[in-house]
Amino acid sequence: MKYNKYIAMAAGLLAIAACTKETETKGGLDSSKPAVSSLAYDEGTSTSTAVGLTWSADQAISAGATSFTVELTKDLGNADPVNASVYKVVYAPETSYVFKSLQKDDFYYARIRANYDGYKYSDWTYIGSASAPSAIQVGTGTVQATFGAPANLTATATDQSFRANWNAVPFADSYTFEYKAATSGEWSVVDGLKATTYEVEGLVAQTAYDIRVKALQGEKASEYTTASVSTTEPSKFNPAMADVNAFIEFIRVEAGNASSASEFSLEADIDLTGVALNPVETFKGTLDGKGHVIKGLKSGAPLFTTLTGTVKNITFDKSCSFEPTATYFGIVAGNNQGTIQGITNQGDVALSVSSVDEPRLVAAIAGLSSGEISDCTNEGAVSVVIDGATVAVGTAGIVGYSSAPVTGCTNKGAVSFSAAYPSAKVQIVDATGSLPSTGGIAAYGAAGFSITGCNNHGKVSHSYNQADKIGANMNRNQIGGVVGSPCGAVSNSNNYGEVNVSIKSTTPGTAIAYEFIACVGGIGGGDYAFTNTNDGPFSNTSYINCVNEGNIIIDSDASKSNSAIGGIVGWPGQEKPTTGTSVNGCTNKGNITGKGVAKMRLGGVEGGTGIMESSTNEGVITLESGDVGSAIGSLCGFHSQGHAITGCAAKGEVIAKVKLTGGIGGFIGCIGNAAHDTGADCVVDCKITTSDASSNTGFIIGYFNGKTQNIVLGTPASPIQVSGSLNGAPASASNLWNTVNYDAAVHTINYVIK
Repeated sequence: MKYNKYIAMAAGLLAIAACTKETETKGGLDSSKPAVSSLAYDEGTSTSTAVGLTWSADQAISAGATSFTVELTKDLGNADPVNASVYKVVYAPETSYVFKSLQKDDFYYARIRANYDGYKYSDWTYIGSASAPSAIQVGTGTVQATFGAPANLTATATDQSFRANWNAVPFADSYTFEYKAATSGEWSVVDGLKATTYEVEGLVAQTAYDIRVKALQGEKASEYTTASVSTTEPSKFNPAMADVNAFIEFIRVEAGNASSASEFSLEADIDLTGVALNPVETFKGTLDGKGHVIKGLKSGAPLFTTLTGTVKNITFDKSCSFEPTATYFGIVAGNNQGTIQGITNQGDVALSVSSVDEPRLVAAIAGLSSGEISDCTNEGAVSVVIDGATVAVGTAGIVGYSSAPVTGCTNKGAVSFSAAYPSAKVQIVDATGSLPSTGGIAAYGAAGFSITGCNNHGKVSHSYNQADKIGANMNRNQIGGVVGSPCGAVSNSNNYGEVNVSIKSTTPGTAIAYEFIACVGGIGGGDYAFTNTNDGPFSNTSYINCVNEGNIIIDSDASKSNSAIGGIVGWPGQEKPTTGTSVNGCTNKGNITGKGVAKMRLGGVEGGTGIMESSTNEGVITLESGDVGSAIGSLCGFHSQGHAITGCAAKGEVIAKVKLTGGIGGFIGCIGNAAHDTGADCVVDCKITTSDASSNTGFIIGYFNGKTQNIVLGTPASPIQVSGSLNGAPASASNLWNTVNYDAAVHTINYVIK
């Protein structure tokens, strides 16, 4: 029989009460039921942040097992049943699963049981045995779970600092690290460390230090592991670099040994023509270019793999060029954890590969960033060309993925991504279910991200030429003139470049069999990468005082999906009443054109539904061709869920060259069948042209998507003010909304014809 997923979930939750409830219910543990015969760690699907498991269960499946409960647990107790990163019910006959979003080097026990009808389940099966289970170390594999003193305590030193490292201890809660000068009797103590490394700065040169570390697990503490280290003699390097030889020595020797107090500067332009430089693994100091220029740099790696310090005031001129080989690429930093300020790039960044099977970030300034980026400019082209299949790739003019503020930055170069088709939705950094994303300034934003005072002037392109080869639904690609997939406030930022999206079958014009949703906006594509699985702090994206003047073009063969295209934002967030996504004080002046065979929602401000205040469309919205279920509106293509629209103006022009059942509107193309009270202080003053007078068309509403919910538009005190023309006819009581699903008993529209 087919197992009901809700029964499976209930069976999984019974594990919590199994020990005390077995004799009180008909279900629970039944040791006579065949258990899973073996459980193993799968190196092929495991990564530095994921654990893959496989198991054998032929006997259990033959006996009627309908699902398996798989857990990662730290204490041999029950894992958290609402935390998908450590708990999962997998339905038979599947015999593998990958837990993601884990912390590298963390330890877990892994176990699995077989679930049967009647809320019954087998004994647990462990890696190792129930009495002596083996542990799994994330990123390493199975290890013996022996709590003891940390092994391999070592340290590397500079003249003013040292960094100590030691092996992780299975299931240790924390570590205590201590150090002292060898001639002193007083230890400096650092408690509560979660990491297995610690750096001490501000030390005395050429001095010996004793170090020691112990592990803690609850009230239990291990013995100390001890070692010693000596700081080096002071460097004779002149930090004010005036020639290429000094800069080469800086990159090859000094930068990696620098402390957070170290300061370096460029005193002249630096020509690196013909010079090969390996990236600095970590740079903690400050490098001030003082406005000087780096020339002739050819590289596939960032200057700094990880930046925890500051780099500022440097120009990389057009004689530089970059062909990224690093997973996270920016010219300055692959992973920026510090500060990048006042960098200008004029060189091209070009990635060209046959396929991509692990997430990548490609941008001009930084690939991944949890540190601030400000006042940076990119003038070079940033391009990603993938001949075959791909997973998530972030392509952008300034930063690929940011969880920190980006302020005062400008992109003037073309930003382009192209591939045959996406092969899977994956986790990129901490954004689950991600697909490729492209933005003029940034590709992805995470919690902590914001963009303020940034402008894009370059063309932003995102394309597939064999999209029919996808084997599952691919929702959602997010593309924006400023940011593809934001999470946070986007304010006082503008787009002037064209945004061009192409999703085509191998034979163009052939409908794609699966859903293939694109979210496209002049400012942002949409924050779905976070809001599809998270609420609260993730649902906080807003667009404030932004202007789009760039034209937006989408040519798509994805007929089985509602792609959303908006002058400001495509699909703001989740389509539910509690969205935190809003547009306030924004204006679209760009023209939007949709074509192909796709089902689309085109809107001058928003394609999909979200909160709108004091925002205006002045552009021309045109549907050249597409699925008849498409919706198009001067203000928004589709609107629902009770999201408020206040003080907005639907101007510009709406042109539908296709007869649509989805709706053609001045204010809203299609309004969802959800209780709604909105539209106060709004204006419709646009020209509407349709190819067929019988299409679902109206100045205010093109189509009501149902008539069972109360919808009120405008108020008696602040009615919607309507003017303009519809196929040459002026606004009148007969052409304000379509009557197919209109019902005066539930639909109230307050309006004034001007």
